[in-house]
Amino acid sequence: MKILLAKQFLPILAQAGGGGLAQGASKALGIVMLFGFIFGTVCVVGGGFAIRRGDTDSGKLSIIGGLIIAGAPVIVKALFTAFGIDSSTVEVGPFQ
Repeated sequence: MKILLAKQFLPILAQAGGGGLAQGASKALGIVMLFGFIFGTVCVVGGGFAIRRGDTDSGKLSIIGGLIIAGAPVIVKALFTAFGIDSSTVEVGPFQ
């Protein structure tokens, strides 16, 4: 019975054996960054449409919020570099 169950779940366990916790966290954070970038871009575009409709206050806040959401990985990387913590799990590219 144990051998039967082990063979049934072997393909699932084979997918998890590629790396360690840091690599899995890096992939998960990369997906979160992707969704954040898409959501931030949608917020910026929505803010532009709000300004076009005449709702300037809401549009400006939406644009600023969208820029912060979309640029959060770069902002965090800049803070890490400024405080001397250069080893992060997710790499957003060279920052100087």
